[in-house]
Amino acid sequence: MLPGRPDPAREPAAAAARPGAGSPRAAGALARAAAFALALLAFLGPPAEALRLTSIRPTRDAGQRLWVELQLEEVIEKRVAESLSRGMPATLTLRVELWRRRNGWFDRLERTAESAARLRRDVSAETWRLERLGLQPVVVPTLDALRTVLERNMVLPVGSLERIAPEAPCYVVVSASLKPLNLEDVEEVEGWLSGEVRSKRSSGFGFLTGIPRSLFDAARNFAGFGDERARLISADFTPANLPLHSR
Repeated sequence: MLPGRPDPAREPAAAAARPGAGSPRAAGALARAAAFALALLAFLGPPAEALRLTSIRPTRDAGQRLWVELQLEEVIEKRVAESLSRGMPATLTLRVELWRRRNGWFDRLERTAESAARLRRDVSAETWRLERLGLQPVVVPTLDALRTVLERNMVLPVGSLERIAPEAPCYVVVSASLKPLNLEDVEEVEGWLSGEVRSKRSSGFGFLTGIPRSLFDAARNFAGFGDERARLISADFTPANLPLHSR
């Protein structure tokens, strides 16, 4: 490129950065996202720290399958409790990764497993529900009871250890995230916003679904309504020295 000549590759980015650039549709989406963010900010108040993984314990069963026992704390702090109380659902996701150490090279990811649970208040029945795919929902009468259920020891299956050498050094990484609001729940959220929590409408997309996912996430996070996350790494172990898991 000659000195003093503009770089053609940078022209689109420069044009997008100039005032007034972009379509009216994009500007409208940004305005809606900003309005939504400000509404959430005023409604929810300042963000707070929460959700801790306090312990993880890998074990194995007689069939040489890996299990992980874990403990969560502060899953439902004040801000999340307030949103749940008003009918907004939340999703708790747990991800377990089994890694094998390799000398002189990057560690190898051997297994992954995920578990998701949906937390919500059933307004019509005045109960609190913990829903997991393929399992009967856990229904409790109070938010404190739901908190107690979530902070008990959990046990998650990870996968087979048969292809890993008995003396291979390994470790487990557990990640937890709590998503108080996401696009998958948007029909229920729109019903909540309009005061129609008990019934879902099938009239198509509305205000929230008109916002692109990236703008939706930005608005949610700006308003202090983003995901709560925690992560913990186990001590090193070998498949041979894992304690036996008893169900």
